[in-house]
Amino acid sequence: MSRRAGGRRHSVRRPPCETFPPGQLQTAERVVFVCTHNSARSQLAAALWRDRVGGTVASAGTKPAARVHPRAIKIAHRHGLRLDPTGTADVADVVHDGDLVIAVCDNAHEDLSGPVRPQLHWSVPDPVRVDTDAAFEAAYTELAQRIDRVAPAVTHVPTQN
Repeated sequence: MSRRAGGRRHSVRRPPCETFPPGQLQTAERVVFVCTHNSARSQLAAALWRDRVGGTVASAGTKPAARVHPRAIKIAHRHGLRLDPTGTADVADVVHDGDLVIAVCDNAHEDLSGPVRPQLHWSVPDPVRVDTDAAFEAAYTELAQRIDRVAPAVTHVPTQN
């Protein structure tokens, strides 16, 4: 989107959808974190949610990798969390009606334009590109902060069997 100001055009960047409007609760049977490869950010976010919030949570990728990145496993372990090294999944096989879908990367947010649409978009830098413990730690910290802000606005609705 652009706006004219003083005869010149300049871009107006909308803030990413990081949380719900104040006072608005989101009900969900399950929270699903999505990134492109489901090898780091979405895995860490799901493990964090499971540990800090509880309820049913999953992760998926729009183009899942064959395995979880070893540094993601290392950083999760450092914080007392467990990741399954072979636990990557495709978003088409994971997301169902009633899920709260949170895209944790820009590419996944853009890829999810069909029937599966994220309710939230967090632009968390990809630690795999830098491939250092510090980059994975930074992603973990950013995800933890965002989860702490959003979790109070989410009400889990148990699934009926």
